[in-house]
This record gives sequence, structure tokens and C-alpha cells, in this order.
Amino acid sequence: MSSVNTNIELATSGTGEEHEVITKTYRRRFWILLVFAMLTGFQGQQWNTWGPIGASMGAAYPGWGSSTVAMMANWGPITFLIFVAPMCWLMNTRGVRVSVVTCATMMSVGTLLRCIPAPPAIFTALCHVCAFLVGTSGTIMLAAPPLLAADWFPPQERTTATAVPIVANQVGSALSYLEARVVRAPGDSVTPADIRSDVTTLLSVEAGIAAALLVMTVAYFPSRPSSPPSITSAAPRLEYRATLAAIARNRDVLLVFASYGLSSIPWEAVLSYYLSTLGIQQDEASWLGFVAVVASAAAGLLAARLNDLIYGHALPCVLALMLASIGAFYWLCLLSWGTIAVAKWQVYTSVIGGMAVNLGATSLFVELAVELAYPCPEGVVTGFMEAVPNVTGAIFLFLFFIPDIGYTWVVYYLLGSCVACVLPLLLVKEEYARSSIDRRRCLGSFP
Repeated sequence: MSSVNTNIELATSGTGEEHEVITKTYRRRFWILLVFAMLTGFQGQQWNTWGPIGASMGAAYPGWGSSTVAMMANWGPITFLIFVAPMCWLMNTRGVRVSVVTCATMMSVGTLLRCIPAPPAIFTALCHVCAFLVGTSGTIMLAAPPLLAADWFPPQERTTATAVPIVANQVGSALSYLEARVVRAPGDSVTPADIRSDVTTLLSVEAGIAAALLVMTVAYFPSRPSSPPSITSAAPRLEYRATLAAIARNRDVLLVFASYGLSSIPWEAVLSYYLSTLGIQQDEASWLGFVAVVASAAAGLLAARLNDLIYGHALPCVLALMLASIGAFYWLCLLSWGTIAVAKWQVYTSVIGGMAVNLGATSLFVELAVELAYPCPEGVVTGFMEAVPNVTGAIFLFLFFIPDIGYTWVVYYLLGSCVACVLPLLLVKEEYARSSIDRRRCLGSFP
């Protein structure tokens, strides 16, 4: 495909001399973004496969309960922490194509394994294997968006392009709540055999989707275009070990990492269990979760686009969104305490609002981190940044293994984490090293 825009820009070499760089934007960048967004969306849906139908699984499969469902989701944080370093190394040395095809293959194999007819115990083991493979693929799905955006998109589209796969991952989580429309909830007229039949149908469809995505990825998914879209896209990045050292010495980047880790809690994986304490059961909780995550996706895209249009305000935007999430989760706490009489409209508003502003800040966190860390590779920065919420997420999900802990504590955890995440942000010195170079050197104009 031909480029849609060509510019001649001035770059500075390592000796201080300026030279011309021809930058191009290609129409194919939208295809690359679409395929990758579909992969990240599917990975998000697979990560949250079991939470929305937890009650059904508990009724149809022996041994399934909240701890089993939490463990299925917990494979995401666990595998991320184990494989983030080697997968980021793979992406940094072999390129995006090899990394993405590898992850698409893992998801396809994992979803296929669950379709093998087997007794309940073996089926459960195969589900764990699938969750392991899906979680491992999440290292690239979550780390690659800013790298993909930097390699294919011009500066005025970069944050939006970063946000699209992140938002797609969240939308995938939302789509998982529609599984309750396929898998029947337990009831007087619904037998365990009925539920198992529904689960088999669901998993077969998901295996087919995974195979189709693998074919699309293998067919066409180059690592980067022949000409860069911006000056900094063409500029060399630090080597892998040098990147790790640079991140470890960068106080502002570490503060952003800490804030992001504290703010990102995977409670959508167990949302239906918490909502049951407020009188909202599986079917209704599924719809609420779906709407909440869709609202998060819309908020994320809006925040990212505004950041592209109004340059240099990522940090205050993140702070504003985190303060809004504190307000929403405090409202939810008041409902849990009984300080305010529980009304469904209040539960809906606080859950949807809190999740929207909380998850909606993700792309801005990523943008802020890669700007502060430049010239570190975007994928490596984001990979290690995503490792932090996987630590806090694993801790959160492991709490479900405590006997008789209940579910009311979930909202207290959310409120405390959001309050704590604001403190590191107040100490960050805002700087946009990468974008300032592109905007200063470009002979054209940016919004």
C-alpha cells in the first residue's frame, strides 16, 4: 500500500550533525492496529472467561468455586511476572511480528486443548493449561501497544493508537460477560448436563476464533514499515540491559510504575461475587460488568484522543481520573456499609463510573511512562510497567483463598489502592522527551 503522507524532517545524529529523515505514514497501519486490537481483545476475553459464569461452573463441575475462578484469572499475573523479561527480550531482539505470532499460537493451542472431551478433573486441568498460555501471551499483548504505535503512527496519533489495543483488551473483558447469555445459570429447570453442553459450545466457538486470528496474524503482520512515521521512531533505542539499568535509575518512571500498579486491580474477574453481597446475581452482574467495561473503553479512547489533541497534559489528566475513581469507590463503600440504603441505580452508577475512570487512565499511564523513559524501547518499558499491577493483582486474587473471607472487602481494597496511587503521582516531574523532539524537529505542524 502507498503512504498517505510523506514529510522531510531534520534529525540529529550522535555527532551532533543534523540530517534529513524521510518520514511516511502508511494506510496499512490501520490494518496492523486492527489485527493486533482483535488479538488483545480476545486475550482479554479469555483471561476473564470464567468469572461471569462462575455460578454455572460451580453447579456443573465438581470442585469449581470462587477460588478456582480466581486462580484461572490469577494465571495472568503469575505468568506475566515469570515471562515478562524473556518475552520483552524476544520483542526487543526479534521484533513485533515474531512475538505476536508466538502469542497468537499460544492462545490458539490453549483454547483448542479445552475442547478435548475429558472427565471433569482433566477438563479442569486443561483449563488451567489454557489460562497459563493465555496469561503468557498477555505479556506481549499488554507490552506491545506503545511500540506498535511508535513504529507505525505519527506523533499526533500515537496516544490514540496506543489506547486502541488497550481498550480492545478491556472490551474483550466486557464481552466475556455476555457468556452468561450462552451458558445458562443454575436453576430448577437447568441440569448440570445442560450447563456442560453450553460450556462445550462456548469453548468450541472460542477455539475457532483463536484459529482465525492466528491465520490473520501469520498472513500479514510486519514488524515495522520501511520508512518511519516520525524522527523518534527512526532513532536508536537503548539495548535491553541498558534499558533495565536506565529504568532502575529513573525516579519519575518508578513513581509512575508504582502508581499504575496500585490503581490497577483485576476486580472485573470476580465482580459477580462482590455484587452478590448487594443483591445482584450472576445474570444481572454480567450486564453490569459489560456496561462498566464498555464505559471504561470509551473513557480510555476519549482520554487518549484528547491527549493527542492537547499536548502535554497526561499527568494532570491521570490525577483527575484517579480522584474521580476514589469518589466512585467511596460511594460504593457507603453502600456496602449500609450508610446509604442500597439502590440498584446507585450500585450501577458507582460501579460503572469507578471502573470507567479507573481503567480509562491506562493509556495515559503508558504514555507518561514511555515519555519519561525515552530513549528506552517502548515495549520493554511497558512490559515492566505492566508487571507491577500483575504483582498487586496476584495478591488481590490470592486473597480469595482465605477461608470465609467473604466478598465485602473487595471494595475496601479498591478504595485503598486508588487513594494510595495518587501519592506517587504528586511527586512525578512531568516531562515529554520523545514528543518534544518530534514536535520541535518536524517541519510541519501538529495540533
